[in-house]
Amino acid sequence: MIRTAATHRGARRQSSTTSSWSAPSGPEDPPEAEPLSPGRVFPLRRMVADELFSAAVAVIRRSPRAVLGVPFLAGLLNFGFTLALMVLLPSSSFMRMLTDPSAFEDPDLALGIAADTAFIWLTLASGMLTSLVLTAAAAYMVLPTLRAAYGLRTSMAQTMRLRWGRLGPVVVNLIVLGLLLSIFTLPVIVVAVLLLVITLFIGAVVVFPALFLALCWVTAAVMYSPAAVIVERLGPLAAIARSWRLNRGRWWRNIGLVALLYVILGIVFTIASAPLMITVAAADILQGSALPPASGEWASFLVFALTELYGTVVTTLFIGVVGTVVALMYLNARIRQEALDVTLLAAAEAPNRREQNAEDRLVPGSIEHLREHFQQTSAPHQSTPPGSSTHPATLPGSPQHPATQSPQGVDQHAAGTR
Repeated sequence: MIRTAATHRGARRQSSTTSSWSAPSGPEDPPEAEPLSPGRVFPLRRMVADELFSAAVAVIRRSPRAVLGVPFLAGLLNFGFTLALMVLLPSSSFMRMLTDPSAFEDPDLALGIAADTAFIWLTLASGMLTSLVLTAAAAYMVLPTLRAAYGLRTSMAQTMRLRWGRLGPVVVNLIVLGLLLSIFTLPVIVVAVLLLVITLFIGAVVVFPALFLALCWVTAAVMYSPAAVIVERLGPLAAIARSWRLNRGRWWRNIGLVALLYVILGIVFTIASAPLMITVAAADILQGSALPPASGEWASFLVFALTELYGTVVTTLFIGVVGTVVALMYLNARIRQEALDVTLLAAAEAPNRREQNAEDRLVPGSIEHLREHFQQTSAPHQSTPPGSSTHPATLPGSPQHPATQSPQGVDQHAAGTR
């Protein structure tokens, strides 16, 4: 019999009434075959804002190596690239621009740096690569998050193995998003500057909130696209359209949640930046001391390296939390629109017909997982005579059924069982 929302209404009610859930606090064990336990880490149902943040903490506690290890590795890559850039350009002007914020007020230094074309291109490349690596790391947080929906642990290496082949499409998707956002941002900034000039900066009380609202709207519109590329194996452009559709009916709620996330991160970042101010002051003292020029330059280099390392640790925490919250919002959107919680509960309760240790490769809600579930549920009907109303070709899991041909077919079938 094909499982539907009606047959699992009791299971869904039981999951929704579970309010005392908590994540295990013991050390993480190596990945091994585990029984599927929906709702063990966070409730597998529709969640509100405070539950999303609580669930993010639970996911981090469940798979700390994946949620914190992948962003930390990305931060180390950026750290190494920055140090390599300093070795390639070992000039005192470059060192001062990196370690001394007051250096930007020096007109002679600014003109000298502006005339250095190689420095400008390398700086732009460094910034773009940093944003690309960190955003890709945040996108991959969807894997440990979805696996935590079944109570499964995920290691750092396992996170990359599960969807290593999707790294290229994710990078292309992020580049396309960057280009689209650049095209959208340029005219908006021009209009904002004109309004500020015309109103003699009185219009700032309207312009800045409007810019922040536009930032939150754009973020909400495209934030699900990397997850769709990884989980649903969509193309870079199709994933953007998929992200837009997942916001349907919840635009203002998602914009408000994104705004709340920005505010929280801004406050935390301000507090976490206090040690950076101390290191900058230490660099100024070392530069103004009686140390030899070479020693002072190496001391500044050491201070800058420590500052970057501290920034890597802070960035790791930010990326882990933000990536997990966005992944939970993605799961929440699919639950609301497609009754994905019903399908996941049905798949978890179905007899285990997979080979041994298949849980190591399981990504709940992925196109492979849903296709396998629909094939299993339709298997008893494969012997139905062709003339009956339940012809095998019309059942999910058959080669002719759209649910096994594309992610959209799987999602439409999941929504139809609601």
